[in-house]
Amino acid sequence: MKKYLVIVLLLSVVCLYAQDGGGKYVIKNLEVNTEQSEFGTAYHGDDKLIFAAPRRGFRVIRDVWEPNGQRFLDLYEADISEDGSVANKRRLKGEVNSRYHEASVTFSKDGKTVYFTRDNYYNKKLGIDNQGYTNLAMFKATVNNKGEWINIIPMPFNNVEYSVGHPTLSEDEKTLYFTSDMPGSLGETDIYKVEVNESGFGNPVNLGPNVNSTAKDWFPYVDGDVLYFSSTRSGGKGGVDIYATKLKGYVAEPVNLSLNSASDDFAFIINSETRKGYFSSNREGGKGDDDIYSFIEEEEVDFKCLQLVTGDVRDQISTSLLPGSEVILSDKDGNVIETTIVKEDATFSFKISCETEYRLEGKKIGFKPQSISFITSSEADKEIEMPLLLGAGNINYAVNGNNGTQGEVEDKKPEGLPDVLPDEIVKLPGGDYGVNVDPIYFDLDSSYLNEQAKKELQKVVDLMNKYPKMIIEAASHTDSRAPAGYNLWLSDKRAKRTVDYIIGKGIDASRITGKGYGETQLINGCDDNTKCTEAQHQQNRRSEFVIIRM
Repeated sequence: MKKYLVIVLLLSVVCLYAQDGGGKYVIKNLEVNTEQSEFGTAYHGDDKLIFAAPRRGFRVIRDVWEPNGQRFLDLYEADISEDGSVANKRRLKGEVNSRYHEASVTFSKDGKTVYFTRDNYYNKKLGIDNQGYTNLAMFKATVNNKGEWINIIPMPFNNVEYSVGHPTLSEDEKTLYFTSDMPGSLGETDIYKVEVNESGFGNPVNLGPNVNSTAKDWFPYVDGDVLYFSSTRSGGKGGVDIYATKLKGYVAEPVNLSLNSASDDFAFIINSETRKGYFSSNREGGKGDDDIYSFIEEEEVDFKCLQLVTGDVRDQISTSLLPGSEVILSDKDGNVIETTIVKEDATFSFKISCETEYRLEGKKIGFKPQSISFITSSEADKEIEMPLLLGAGNINYAVNGNNGTQGEVEDKKPEGLPDVLPDEIVKLPGGDYGVNVDPIYFDLDSSYLNEQAKKELQKVVDLMNKYPKMIIEAASHTDSRAPAGYNLWLSDKRAKRTVDYIIGKGIDASRITGKGYGETQLINGCDDNTKCTEAQHQQNRRSEFVIIRM
């Protein structure tokens, strides 16, 4: 958040109207704000608000945070009035406030359990990473009858090498959401979830690309099945914006809230019954650095109505699966929306809008393509099953009461494919074609290409030069010996490394795509529950090449 602010006198109450479904809010700057930073609110019951602010009072040691010239953050509590204003600010009791930063809190409904963020400081020891920095850590504490935080313990997935913080609990308190930049993150920081059970906690799970971006995604807050979070992703209104997305059902891009400004807006919380809440911002017109604002939600966020179309691709006569088929989703005018090449299970899925007309087409070398037109209903989160039978005769489908019919089919043999295949091309089961090279293997935890891999990639380059209209996909994979999110991230790096190498050899970037599949397509059953040799695991650390078009 910004270090300094020239205070501009504006109206203290602002009405923000919905933009692109981003809600409608009446906001107000709070009297509790000072010339310094107050931010990161959390409810403690219905009548108390917890937030972070620079500590005040007597100094024993130097405790100024140099990036903004303010003292280290402590956690404070204040009373909530009926109109949303807060008063009677006081520093929290007990062991919670240390000599370093504390911020970002969430409580259980009974108020007896609390999770909070602190610099990685525990048992009077400050954690330092291998670069000499201290990261954030998350802690759990018990609140006693005096309101003191006691029995403070670190979360089991804290690590000195990365940050963990900004906790929030799901409505049933069985899931804890938080922010981290742990290995496997998609961006600078990602939002994760972890199961809360009687024996402790499960393994952290990345919320994936439906929520996380390549930028900073942080400050999660859950209201029922809606996740609010802050992000520095592109396309926002300011440096940091507040977004909302659904945790259940089929979701589109997160919705940018209308209360965002051209400055930093973050740490959104809301009471699910009163629809009143708080967020933090350093927008112009505030009292200091970061200020806390109250709001009343007059119109809820309008999420786009989506459905899912799924199916598999089969031979109409034998009903056998046809992996390697291309499936194309288009609008009613034939404009391509999305394409995919189906893998070994020959399945596909696309998110689609409600009350919209689409065209679905399946293609594969050696088979007659099939296309189906259909119109979706107004029912959100409906799943439509739409199998594609290549080489089929006329087939009619009833989709949500609308008839979808097969379009015209024709045999589209790839141009330039010789009748007698050269040694560099092999025909795969079901009629697909691939580049005849040895698999590109990688060392454990590595995306770098060794000399043997480069020799095999040269064969791909030579073939693409020989057939200048050929288009291929480089599919990269990992073994199972790491968290699934990390494996997805690593395989994507391997795919990009492979594609970059081929492009670097003079191949046009439009002729090759790459995708990482992580551990989702193991070829020998060496999953987390199977004991395998190093050689067997290496078989899964590979890149493969499929010819999409000639």
